[in-house]
Amino acid sequence: MALANSGAGGEGPRPVTQSEAERLAMMRFNVYEGGPHRVTLTIDNGTDSYVVRGLVDYRTHRAVGSYAAGKAGPGQQKGLIAWDLSGLAVATGAKGTSPSSGVAKIVRATAEVPDARWSPRAYAGYPLDTALRVMMALGADRPDNAQLLAQSGPLRLGESTLRGTSYTRISGPRPKPQVGGEAGKTASPQPRPTGTSPLTYWVDGQGELGRLEIRSGGTERPVTVDFTGHETRVKVPKEPWGESAPRGR
Repeated sequence: MALANSGAGGEGPRPVTQSEAERLAMMRFNVYEGGPHRVTLTIDNGTDSYVVRGLVDYRTHRAVGSYAAGKAGPGQQKGLIAWDLSGLAVATGAKGTSPSSGVAKIVRATAEVPDARWSPRAYAGYPLDTALRVMMALGADRPDNAQLLAQSGPLRLGESTLRGTSYTRISGPRPKPQVGGEAGKTASPQPRPTGTSPLTYWVDGQGELGRLEIRSGGTERPVTVDFTGHETRVKVPKEPWGESAPRGR
């Protein structure tokens, strides 16, 4: 994977320009419209090590993939995983669980697993859970408001090249502070968001997302989610969401 930083002369983070805000505003809509997407999620923070490769459909809010947990070797755990907005389910010992399996093979394998073989649960605070939940929340069926996004603290971090395409790395936006106050009293003005967001989006010149970085728990290495292409031949199957397998129930 080709990856080269190309920041201009050590320029540090700065507020996004209007053009950058417009690309960021289109990003989630493009993710929604352009799916299903092939994705690769990587966690390697010294404690946890996961690779998930699969297919995400933002119209149905469902995704399936194969996972490998731990370092390569006899002790590595492999299986299939399905997730949605509410939680995830895993199926161990199933076919098509190699980290190098193609998306079509993964989709066929998940469709063939009986409902009883899936082990569902709601999301917890694990790095993998956080990454899957954040990834699933990306898509939107309409563009965001570029002006409001620009006021919410997104920062341009620099330019990078990934898989031969140039991307602008944008941190944010930051969530707005909650406005509160006692009944009958005017709430105090809330400060604008500051600092970098735990989310960094790699957005190209057309507002397409190439990578999402997720920082959590003070880990040095962010979780990365690479969007490696649109899938036109296969779709996320319905089978993992049978009566006995929905996530989070």
